[in-house]
Amino acid sequence: MSNKSRNIIILIIILAIICAFFVLKNVDENKKEIKIISGLVVGKNQSGEINFVTIETFGEDGNELEKLSFEVLDENLWNTIKKNKYYFLTYSVKESGSFVLEDVQENDTFGKIYEKVLHEEEESVGKEEQIEKREKFTAIFPSTDRLDTSDLTLLDSVKVDIDNDNKEEIIELYTTAQRDKDGEMMWDDGQKWFLLVHDEDKEYILFDEYVQIGTLEFWVFTSKNDYHILTLQTGSAVLKLSDYTYDIERESFVKKDIFNPEFLNVIHGSTIR
Repeated sequence: MSNKSRNIIILIIILAIICAFFVLKNVDENKKEIKIISGLVVGKNQSGEINFVTIETFGEDGNELEKLSFEVLDENLWNTIKKNKYYFLTYSVKESGSFVLEDVQENDTFGKIYEKVLHEEEESVGKEEQIEKREKFTAIFPSTDRLDTSDLTLLDSVKVDIDNDNKEEIIELYTTAQRDKDGEMMWDDGQKWFLLVHDEDKEYILFDEYVQIGTLEFWVFTSKNDYHILTLQTGSAVLKLSDYTYDIERESFVKKDIFNPEFLNVIHGSTIR
């Protein structure tokens, strides 16, 4: 059981114990229905002559925070309530469904648990963001074995000094699909694609994947004096844009996925004839 769940269970038990006392205390001669809730007062507002307070509390599932507003008819009660304080709130429900605040009692216990849960959530979100950030970046180091391209079809190549060592590297795009005797491509429903960078005695394989009913394209450009290789992988269920830059200190390429939506289903793609 997580600390967050344990804290919420403790809070619920405390509320259950105290609820009985408050319900008996606040049921008048007409047996008016009274409800109890705990929360943090996040706002005090006035609309005309009507006063309202807004609290933040745990929702019905106990995991998500929600905001509730209460009408305050008693002026003394209104003056008692302080913003950013934790309270037990006793309230009634109008026929219209709006809430009317009947009484408040400070609730430091709720505050301690509330703040602890928020702190755990912030830590959890921070860790998730760090993991997500790490997952978006991939380091590509030189391949230990050179790729045999003798049976592959070269589709495009360009020479660029991408690592700024005054020597041009060769960027090449290959596929396993072959050409016919007239030089036309014989595409299958899917084939493997390779994007390579040759740097003297080193070879980097930036892309080595099977692409189903799709293609791979690449562009080379500069931005703020840095070279970038941009790839676009398309298919019936893929539309992926990736950016590759060279890290001089680590002698590796860094891949960043810029756009890669999940559960994709391409409906239409434009063509220029």
